[in-house]
Amino acid sequence: MKWTEAILHTALAMCGAAGFGYASNALMLLWFWRREVPAVAPAGDELPPITLLRPLKTGVPALREKIEALVGAMRPGDQLVLGADEGSDEMSVCGALRAAFPEQEIVVAGCRAGAALNPKISKLVQMTPHARHTRWVLSDSEAMIDAAWLDAFRREWLASGADALTAGYRFVNLATWPQRLDAAATLLGLWPGLALLHHTKRIHFTLGACTAFHRNDLEAVGGWAAFGDFLAEDNRLGAALTEAGRTIRLSAQVAALDSDSLTWRDYWRHQRRVAVTYRVCNPAGFAGMIVMNGFVAILAWTLLAVLGPKSIPIIRPVVCIVMIQFLRCVFFRGTGKVLRFPIPWLFPVIFAADAVELACWCAAWCDRRVWWAGRRWRVSSAGRLGPES
Repeated sequence: MKWTEAILHTALAMCGAAGFGYASNALMLLWFWRREVPAVAPAGDELPPITLLRPLKTGVPALREKIEALVGAMRPGDQLVLGADEGSDEMSVCGALRAAFPEQEIVVAGCRAGAALNPKISKLVQMTPHARHTRWVLSDSEAMIDAAWLDAFRREWLASGADALTAGYRFVNLATWPQRLDAAATLLGLWPGLALLHHTKRIHFTLGACTAFHRNDLEAVGGWAAFGDFLAEDNRLGAALTEAGRTIRLSAQVAALDSDSLTWRDYWRHQRRVAVTYRVCNPAGFAGMIVMNGFVAILAWTLLAVLGPKSIPIIRPVVCIVMIQFLRCVFFRGTGKVLRFPIPWLFPVIFAADAVELACWCAAWCDRRVWWAGRRWRVSSAGRLGPES
């Protein structure tokens, strides 16, 4: 065998094994992370009052039940600010809920489009004048937060001494294949990265599911208006806080998000937007994702089988392909158990999700247009939104 062939075969073999190695290493780090006992404020200590911010998008399943659970998690002195589009069904739900809990401080902000290009930031800009406290907890529309979860999250924030605390997330109620495939992208892509970053303690971003931070820190980096034209406002908020010298920690709590009702088109559009988001937020890391993709591993081993010596039976690389996929499935099933994040039919789901991720990875380098909030946007290389021309 020539040295050039030897190098090529070695590269293909390493590429084929990289996804397996990454998954196993991530599971090990995640296992150690979940065994850590986070610092928490004692149960008897008084927690400072907070303002809970929840900007609402349209079409959230069981919206009233989610907000009722959030109201039930409030402590005396807390405030809840809800932001919904004026005249929307969500606005009506919020008004009825406020009337049902007159003893709680619930503010419903009717929001108009146009305060910022980013629809979520547009609502937050209009919600901010109603916020009474300096300590804020921002949560996603789909977040399922109850009293026990929020209490643990707040105690961890207080005891950590961090300026901001952000929580990873898992999806629940995965009834359809698009929902399972969409959730698999979080399990396969987000959590291995979070486990690695937790190990290195280099957190320079926040996550949209649930983040706690101080009003003064937000104002110091320009307020919500500074992030109004960014696609990934949560990532940019964390980056700005870090640049300003604030500390961010990953929470030991995992937020549960109710999966959206997705069609196949919705799923594809969401994965395209996720890929473009990663591409503009971290180009180097996004480029490296190709090596960790399971579908790429299968292609590498298949090419190795085709190019390999004829004396090697083709059954051997085929067995390697099956074993790598099987072991990846085992490792990610273990990751799901650690996070209480089970995904039905995980083996075929992983294979299909890897293929879609590879397609979206390739597309993100060629086309940064995304579909979001009912319209198409063009995203600059810096992550800024602009209307499609």
